[in-house]
This record gives sequence, C-alpha cells and structure tokens, in this order.
Amino acid sequence: MGAIWILFIPFIVIFYASSEKKIKGLNRRIKGLEKQLKGNKEMSRLLEELRGQTVSVRLNGFGSNWKIVDFDEDWVKLSRVIKQHRVTKLVRIEDVELIQQLR
Repeated sequence: MGAIWILFIPFIVIFYASSEKKIKGLNRRIKGLEKQLKGNKEMSRLLEELRGQTVSVRLNGFGSNWKIVDFDEDWVKLSRVIKQHRVTKLVRIEDVELIQQLR
C-alpha cells in the first residue's frame, strides 16, 4: 500500500514545477498591466492641461485635429467639425499614439 504513494511523488513534483512557472508568468503579466494602468493615469493627468484645446491626435496611424472635450482614466472624448457637422468620438486612452498641441 505504501508503494502506491511513492509512484505519485514524481507527478506531484512535475505538477508543482509547472504551477510555479505559471505563477511567475502571471506575476509578470500583472506587473505589465499595472505599468500600463499607471501610464494611463499619467496620460489623464497630462490631458488636464489640454482640455478645451484643439490638438493633433494620432489614432491607429492616422492623425487629425480634434478638440479635447472631456476625459477620465480610461476614455477621452474628442470633437471636431467636418463639413458643417459636429463629430464627437470616444476613444480609449491606450489607443492614442500621439498628441501634439497646435500653436
């Protein structure tokens, strides 16, 4: 009866080793997400200075001039006039590649 438990020891060691690798990988992903979240908060803080101004915003490789209407930690509300129609757009802050202040 005692010999049966000895056969399971290698399986327990393999399971523990693979679990530890998964835990380390998950910890790495969590740290990356925390850094990304901190970056979004920094972006929100910087957008405070640009609220109400018309800026050049690059999204998905394409840039155009938008007015920053409002924002929070995750989203920014942009607005502009195209052919006498006001267009308003909600964009995730992480999708914004570049913001340049127009002078």
